Amino acid sequence: MKCKDCGAVIPENSKFCLECGAKVEVKKETKAYRPGLMHYAYGNNQTCGGKSKILIRNGFVYRIINRVNEAAISVTPVSDNDTSQTLYLLKGQGAFLSCINMVEDELIFAERGEQNSICAFNVYTGEKRVIKAGVEPEAIWIENEIITYVEADKLYSLKIDGEDFYSYNLDYKVADRLIGYSGKIYTCTADTSEAMEIPYYSSEIRPLGFEIGKDMLYAMIGNLYYAPVNDDNGNVIMCKEISSLNITNGIQDTDRLITAFEQYVLFNRKDDAESSFLWNIQTLRVYKLNRHIDVDPYSFCQALSDYIFLEKSGKLYMIPSPEFFQGEEDVFIDKYLF
Repeated sequence: MKCKDCGAVIPENSKFCLECGAKVEVKKETKAYRPGLMHYAYGNNQTCGGKSKILIRNGFVYRIINRVNEAAISVTPVSDNDTSQTLYLLKGQGAFLSCINMVEDELIFAERGEQNSICAFNVYTGEKRVIKAGVEPEAIWIENEIITYVEADKLYSLKIDGEDFYSYNLDYKVADRLIGYSGKIYTCTADTSEAMEIPYYSSEIRPLGFEIGKDMLYAMIGNLYYAPVNDDNGNVIMCKEISSLNITNGIQDTDRLITAFEQYVLFNRKDDAESSFLWNIQTLRVYKLNRHIDVDPYSFCQALSDYIFLEKSGKLYMIPSPEFFQGEEDVFIDKYLF
């Protein structure tokens, strides 16, 4: 360290310069929030449908909490839920946050309040920027620096920096459900739930030839997983190859497709009100869980392969994956509260 007045070298921990007597100004270091290097998030995961309230990146849980005229994003280390802090707070009439995602070091989300917009919040600097003002998205999907969102039954895209805004010229209303996969968006019509494939920045629609009802459409490992309506085989979950749309396999006697993880489809059966089921999409085996799960698909998030985070009745549960998939006890207990 050198004196700012005379340039002489100052010994460590000295309060004055030994040459000219100038006082040494010591800068107090503030502990900044540093979650570590963030990588591009190609969509939250298969569970969100563009409407996620929970996001996990590099060992941190980001969660939207909406109250009356107040909305916040909290951040908590996965390894220590006692050190939770409010990262972003919005107050005012009608304050509401939704559709959280992350690209590099910025959280991307929809904000409603004094100004409806798609916003980015830098977790390093605490700076907020408006990507697109005057919009009120119901679902947002992010892939390859492209933000695609649904607003008032219409589909739009723009870049992360707010440039290259594009309005899709579609002859149908779009439902508030989005899944991106390999450069394309998968969604359905709001009126008939007919599934559609749409390339980014293109209005060339590829009808997929089926309706998906109230459940999500999931794109994983080159296949589409969905629960069709009006199927000749009754209540089923189907798997179709994306390129050819040929049916490869499926599960019969189902009631609802709840969500999908990297390797599993979680569903309920028609005649079982006490258990839910997992379909392993690689081995095609079905596993019966020791509990019944019936929540919104965007209430889930997975931390690598270690934990399942699940929000139910306003509470967030952190459930070890082995216990969630194969455990004997109820997972909605205080033991797993996060």
